Amino acid sequence: MVLAAKRESVYEEVRPVPPAAPKPLKQRKRRVRIHPMILLLLLVAAAAGLTALGISQKIRAIEVEYELQALETELEHVRREGQQLQFAVEQLKSLTQIESAARERLGMIDPVDTQLLALDGWTPESDVQMAANAGIGQIVGGETRRMWAALCQWVGARLPVLGQAEAGRIGE
Repeated sequence: MVLAAKRESVYEEVRPVPPAAPKPLKQRKRRVRIHPMILLLLLVAAAAGLTALGISQKIRAIEVEYELQALETELEHVRREGQQLQFAVEQLKSLTQIESAARERLGMIDPVDTQLLALDGWTPESDVQMAANAGIGQIVGGETRRMWAALCQWVGARLPVLGQAEAGRIGE
């Protein structure tokens, strides 16, 4: 009995632990399962969308290339037109073109074989002033100019060594 007594004492010393609050159960994450046919349809739709996007980008690139070619053609046409206009301007600046335009539009004629003598210091105002001082009036001034012109022409024909002057300014 000694043994039993020991056991009893051992049992008495052990105290039972009060039960703790129950632990909550871990909830399992639910996996969403997609039917394989739906997954296949989604993959096919994504592939078709990406293919359509790629094709539309390729078509747009081709359209832009056509626009670029059209603009380059137009640029070349404008350059050629600019060169033609530049050539026309150069032709119109040539002396032969200027002379022909003056003959056709303005009625220019070749000068008659005449010799003129230029008087240095003579101005039409001096003739008018001389006529006014003499009391002859403005009408005589025009006749005086014609008389001077006739005199100059006569002297120029007799003295060819004095030189010639035609339309233009002396001394240029």
